[in-house]
Amino acid sequence: MNRRTLGRVLGMALFALLMLTAVVQAVTLEAFLEAASKNHPLFAKEAMSVEIEETRRQRYLGAEDWVITSSPYFLHQKPVGSSAFASERVDLLSLNAGAERAFWRTGGRLSVSVSSDVADQRFPEIELPGFSIPLGPERFYQHRIYAIYSHPLLQNYRGKLDRLEYELAEYAVDLSAIQSLEEQEGFLLDLGARFLEWTLLSEQSRIAADRLRLAEEQLQQTERRRRANLIDEVDVLRAEDAVRIARQSTMLIESQWKSKQAELAVLAVWQEIYYAAPEYDLYELADLPSPEQAVSVLTVRSRLLRTLATLREQLLHQRAGLVEAARPQLFLNVGAGLQGGEDEFGESLLLDKPDLLVGAELRVPLGNRTARTDIQVSDLQLERLELEMGQVALDLEAGVSSLLIQIEELRAVLALNLEQIESARKKTEEEERLYNQGRGELTFVIQSRDNEESAKLRYAQNAATYQQLVLHYRALMDELYPLTADATNRTSK
Repeated sequence: MNRRTLGRVLGMALFALLMLTAVVQAVTLEAFLEAASKNHPLFAKEAMSVEIEETRRQRYLGAEDWVITSSPYFLHQKPVGSSAFASERVDLLSLNAGAERAFWRTGGRLSVSVSSDVADQRFPEIELPGFSIPLGPERFYQHRIYAIYSHPLLQNYRGKLDRLEYELAEYAVDLSAIQSLEEQEGFLLDLGARFLEWTLLSEQSRIAADRLRLAEEQLQQTERRRRANLIDEVDVLRAEDAVRIARQSTMLIESQWKSKQAELAVLAVWQEIYYAAPEYDLYELADLPSPEQAVSVLTVRSRLLRTLATLREQLLHQRAGLVEAARPQLFLNVGAGLQGGEDEFGESLLLDKPDLLVGAELRVPLGNRTARTDIQVSDLQLERLELEMGQVALDLEAGVSSLLIQIEELRAVLALNLEQIESARKKTEEEERLYNQGRGELTFVIQSRDNEESAKLRYAQNAATYQQLVLHYRALMDELYPLTADATNRTSK
């Protein structure tokens, strides 16, 4: 290959390298999680869970809708003759319609009805000389309009029982919202942990690349010294082995890095990840509160405790409904209507006969064992729930205290890692100095550099573990996926 061709190839390679460098962008953990929350179907699915519960709640509003009724019928009858004046045959056509509904504000029931009857009857006739007198009209028309309202005075006063299922369903919506947020935060926690693994692989790749560069420099130096007959051939072989081992390590980490990159691109449904690298400081230490401060915040913020508190409110509301259902039933019934009837259709349309009704209806269950038992069961459920809330509070306190202690202890470990790295660096410098003076062996130099690389890798791994613990702490404190304003309003009742 001539010089011109070589220059052209090198120019193209440099251009490709510059283009590749230009398209590679840094992606932060926050940007990655935000993209995942927008793209992954889990978040849309969890949002629909809340929507489903809200829609299911609306079905209870149907209990307050108007209900239209109608029962037309035709009757043909030949009555048993009990007197000389009884009809011999009756054909009755009845047309009626009505509407009724419940009023949740009062608990009352209103029904309105309209009916029209046409009766075709055959009565016996009184025979007189020259004519006969029928005992009744052959056809009779009757019309009626009526309304009746029933108002509760004891049980279901102001519609407490009518609204009960609808109000209980509101707690189901709140619970669904909290559980949905928990599912989403759990998923983001898993994605965040995977992102930190990708970041660790990036740091390991950097360390391995530095080790490879030093190994290659050591090989070049060894080859120069061998050509000058300053060292034996075995040192060159040792340096070559060090380069091959470093290159294998670099290639292995690179394959793992690409594999993790593809995994994150699929899980976040974000193809831009293929042209990005993680931007995250593994060695940055977090400013965290004391266990006592964290516990005091967690008892107020925890979604698990909020879930149990919502369940308690739901049980208390349900118990109030059971107490209401155990009360006697007393209704005030008021009815009014107009009716009219004639043997001529036109005259029968004049509704001039009033009909008024005022009455009371009382129902008192004796013993009422079913209602008392339901209330006792509700009390036991509330007592058990209180114990469960105490248990969960203790578990959360233990969890956050344990995490903060581990995080604090890891800070001390990271400090020791830095000391170990510095010690390994000084030892490497000393081994190199002795080897360059001819008083040491290359094996000790290679071993010292490997120890320095191992110390840096341990430091990176411990730093990644530290960041993983901080991430779990944020998830436990419900800081990884904050509540939306709407969810906060619903669940803070």
